[in-house]
Amino acid sequence: MALLFGTSNPQRSAEISRELKAGHLRKLASKLYTDDLKSPAETIVQRNRLMIAAHFYPDAVISHRSALDGGSVSPGGKLHLSVPRKGVPTRKLPGLEIRIWNGPEPQANDMRTPLSDGLALFSACEERAVLENFQIARARADDESKTLSAPELEDWFDRQQRLVGPGWLPQLEAKVQQLANELDWQRELDCFEQFVAALQGKASSHQLVSNLASSRARGKPYDPDRIALFAELHTRLAHEQFPDLPAPPVEEHQNRAFWEAYFSNFIEGTKFSVEEAQELVKETADAIHLEMKRPEDAHDVKETYRLIVDPNISGTVANNQDDYMNLIIRRHARMMATRHDVEPGVFKTKNNEVGSRTFVKPELVRETLARGWLASRELKSAASRAFYMLFVVAEVHPFKDGNGRISRLGMNAILENAQQMRLIIPTSLRSDYMSVLEAMTLNGNANPYVAFAHKLMDFNSRMPFVSFEESYEHFKKTGALDEPNNSNFSLQNFIQ
Repeated sequence: MALLFGTSNPQRSAEISRELKAGHLRKLASKLYTDDLKSPAETIVQRNRLMIAAHFYPDAVISHRSALDGGSVSPGGKLHLSVPRKGVPTRKLPGLEIRIWNGPEPQANDMRTPLSDGLALFSACEERAVLENFQIARARADDESKTLSAPELEDWFDRQQRLVGPGWLPQLEAKVQQLANELDWQRELDCFEQFVAALQGKASSHQLVSNLASSRARGKPYDPDRIALFAELHTRLAHEQFPDLPAPPVEEHQNRAFWEAYFSNFIEGTKFSVEEAQELVKETADAIHLEMKRPEDAHDVKETYRLIVDPNISGTVANNQDDYMNLIIRRHARMMATRHDVEPGVFKTKNNEVGSRTFVKPELVRETLARGWLASRELKSAASRAFYMLFVVAEVHPFKDGNGRISRLGMNAILENAQQMRLIIPTSLRSDYMSVLEAMTLNGNANPYVAFAHKLMDFNSRMPFVSFEESYEHFKKTGALDEPNNSNFSLQNFIQ
């Protein structure tokens, strides 16, 4: 696709006229043509907005809200530019209005973007764009201001702090102060300083209006993208009907606890044979050798089992957000007591990753968890709450290690508290389990996750636990003990 511009060259103008008459070109706007005869004019203009802007306003600076938005078309369909002269007219095009403001010429830190035919635009550096967004901007009621609104600006600052880290704002402050002095923008600097003070929870003339910024100012920053993701799952689970699986007989409790602990650890890579795990949870004389050989792994299996059989914590749920924080920390501290490198009972200080999944940043963990837990209270069924919180904890990944086991213990605590059956995820379902978590994380697609939840409940309803021998035989027969790469196991085979 070619974009052509009107010219004062008579010969070139005549060529364009002939091409127009022949139907080889079409006119998009004054002095603007294209040989794309099919695409919507709005699409062509928006896609080529920088080239168009550079042609009509060479060396202009992408400024104000457009600079903070990365030069994209604003919600109001505008691209805001600054040039060092007054009275430059706005240009209205299909799908785009190029707004021109009188402002300083390109500064040393403004980035030059070369385009074809020797043309270029500049993008206002971050400190300039920030100061420009504190300028006085009076827009008509039906129009768009050149600056971000107060909530938009507050959310932009919060996003930058989440993406870049805590050192970003002090560095920006120094740059803003230097540029404001160079441009004599004292009023803008004063507004910026009051704004930052408000973000930091200090006395200020700026009144915060966005939830994100207000929460950060109170020392409770959170991850809004994760909260939106949780809302997708919450909405999906709100009206989902799960089968009622009553709590099993007390006589089965220890056998079920063993298999839950065994599978929950094996799925995380803590691998013992079934017989070895039996020795560990029974704390036999033979277990001493295993513990000496692999003390940390042995403790993980034993303490997961103890957390399941301990009536003082196994089915405990929280009554408020602070209780929930204490509860999840207490579980982790017990489970990882011998793993000092994991920092038992301490929220992570560095972010963690699993494959393509990057989890919630450390400074956002507490409030993101708290908001997720609070939303869970609105779900009516215990199963919905359990599967919701399973994902919330797995997605936040609040600890350095042990997050999968903690998330499953939390899921089952909700079920046990509601006098429902605790659920076991066998080794053979590890790939399915991880896949549905990843689908939810990356695509916001709750359907595979909910489908997996139904299949898991169905499969658990068929597990026999009258005796250890019966359970063991069932798991061997069905392939539930096999690792996913070596298994032909399909949960669908056990669903009628």
